[in-house]
Amino acid sequence: MKEKIRLEFELDQFFKYIYQAPIGYLVIDEEGKVRTINQLFLRASNFTKEEVVSQSFAKVIDFNGDWQELKKQIQCYTFEQNLRLVWKGLNGKKGNSKVIVWKIEDASPQLFVLGFLDIHKEEKHLSLLSRFAENFVAETSIGIIVVDKDAKLVEISPLACKIFNLTKEEVLNKPIEKVFPDIPDEQLVCKRTLLDGISLRNHAMSFSINKQRFDLLVDSNTMKDEFGTIVGAYVVFKDVTNLRSLEQQVLQNDRLATIGQIAAGTAHEIRNPLTSIRGFLQILKDALTKNHLTHELHYTDIMLAEIDRINKLVNEILLLGKPKHATYKLVDVNKVLLEILPIIKNQGVLYGVEVKYLLKPGLPMIVADSELLKQVFLNIAKNGIEAIADGGVVTVTTKLDEENKRVLVMIHDNGPGIPHYLVDKIFDPFFTTKEKGTGLGLSICQKIIHDLGGSIRVSTKGFGTTFQVLLPYN
Repeated sequence: MKEKIRLEFELDQFFKYIYQAPIGYLVIDEEGKVRTINQLFLRASNFTKEEVVSQSFAKVIDFNGDWQELKKQIQCYTFEQNLRLVWKGLNGKKGNSKVIVWKIEDASPQLFVLGFLDIHKEEKHLSLLSRFAENFVAETSIGIIVVDKDAKLVEISPLACKIFNLTKEEVLNKPIEKVFPDIPDEQLVCKRTLLDGISLRNHAMSFSINKQRFDLLVDSNTMKDEFGTIVGAYVVFKDVTNLRSLEQQVLQNDRLATIGQIAAGTAHEIRNPLTSIRGFLQILKDALTKNHLTHELHYTDIMLAEIDRINKLVNEILLLGKPKHATYKLVDVNKVLLEILPIIKNQGVLYGVEVKYLLKPGLPMIVADSELLKQVFLNIAKNGIEAIADGGVVTVTTKLDEENKRVLVMIHDNGPGIPHYLVDKIFDPFFTTKEKGTGLGLSICQKIIHDLGGSIRVSTKGFGTTFQVLLPYN
């Protein structure tokens, strides 16, 4: 047993060594399956390790015979002989190299280590353009999709896989209709019509998946051979979600600052006459009550209610320009949400809506004002409850985005969704679809979150709307 463990350890160390070695290495077991391939060989052949390991030797070695025949040739090999093998790579690439062989007979199964002595020469001759292409496809901030003349996907970058929730292995060489089966045509960045010569330049589009919205800037064009025949097409796109969010935030802040300046100058002038009008209306109401003029008394109640509504509007406008004093401290987002759970549930009972909480435990603390956060979450949750009919569900979820150091709070309703032509307007001051709404609730929420260095995103489809509040933590 100890001997077996020692051998496995030594093999593991050996494999780590040859992975970085300056010649190409291929390790094959006695069944003809590739056990490992080193970095130099991968670069020269354009394979990935996943495409080769556990595959037949024929995946990499171009040999006119089966494994048993090649195995005999390898076993008879001596250093005095000039053993040469042809190796294969992607896209029909081939190389011819002198090979040296080691047999690891103690291993189970037996292993054959093939060292391709001059494969490094092939690797050195990779053109600068080829290296640039490899790095460009691997670039994490750029999405790339390449299709051939039959509209089959032949290349996809990591960012494209991430955004469309795909893995490269499962989509390569598949028709694009099967790769993107359920995506609406207006959100499809890669279409068969690309091969008709329809190109795009800096085309802005939005895409929503898994309750997350992405803003993309898309370029596309066809690829032609030396005879001018279309042999494929490509799509290149950049994720500009954060940039778009920043632009919107700047515009929104400009609007809010303007409203705040106007409000600061006019609030005093509005409030003084309102106070006088309300006082005289109260006197009039008392007089009507003493004289039992109940019909006229109803009118005074309406006027007083409308004056209170105007006062509330003035207060909200002032909050946009100069929010109340904030007390920033370390805050547990889950605790804040649990404190307002009774209020949200009571609101749900009034509308016949079920409220669910799915909170991830152990979230890091954020720096914020807990009362202002409550205002944000209550406003968004109430909007969701009011947007759906009896039997609807509002779900509040928290998650951790370790990569970007953010705590995510998602408030999802299963209502009819927001029409796409209104999504970009819902944070505008005074925009509302409610009969008695002021249109300032979401504007105030956005300002509170922006002041914390966070952001609010919204994604909506026919099966509901999700507001995603992203809060940074240090």
